[in-house]
Amino acid sequence: MELMPSVILLYHRFGSPFNRSTVSGQYVTAGLLRGQLRSMFARGYQAATLTQIVTDPAYATGYFTVTIDDGYASVGEIAWPILRELKVPTTLFVVVDGIGRTNDWDQQEGDIEVPMLSENELRSLTRDGMAMGAHTLTHPRLTQLDDATLYSEVAYSGARLTEMIGRRVTTFSYPYGNWDFRVRQAVIDAGYTLATATKLKDATPWPQRPTADRFSALRVNMRWNTLPLVLHNKIARAFAKEGR
Repeated sequence: MELMPSVILLYHRFGSPFNRSTVSGQYVTAGLLRGQLRSMFARGYQAATLTQIVTDPAYATGYFTVTIDDGYASVGEIAWPILRELKVPTTLFVVVDGIGRTNDWDQQEGDIEVPMLSENELRSLTRDGMAMGAHTLTHPRLTQLDDATLYSEVAYSGARLTEMIGRRVTTFSYPYGNWDFRVRQAVIDAGYTLATATKLKDATPWPQRPTADRFSALRVNMRWNTLPLVLHNKIARAFAKEGR
């Protein structure tokens, strides 16, 4: 079976989608997560780190990795035991001001209150092998910020997270996939080595995308109904849009 180019999978929340959340489709159950990961291995993919897939040509085909945005408590409660068991390298992009609190940015848009991971939980996950990346301080739409606020959200989030976990944070994720070349340059100037984006309606995986570079690595969005067959059809459609 011919393998597709390497893929970055994107997750947010874990647990039952049958709740009052305005984004209930983001919830992936433990059983579905396990099925998705096993289906990737069954198709011949191997697991690799985000940095390997984005920056090393040797990992351009036949690999996959998992990224998780925001830092909800369900990452540690539900997802990590499965990811660790199946030995899937995972990068968690953390909203730093949300650590130990709740999802203020979601609630401002009408969503339910959801607990976030604490400092101790983040340190424990780091020691256990999960990679950490920055996802700003407050989860704003970065293209709407003035230069000073943009710098603060981008640079200080990584610096604070580095101090907190005791390991240098070098990867970044744009909230809402909202970026332009000014935002991209701010990420580069802050010293990050790569950044992931999100296009909900056209989630073309990394690499092999003509307009992509290591500061706009796109991902395939996992949702409550992304069954294994749907997952692989979704990957195939994403590459077909690029004529691959």
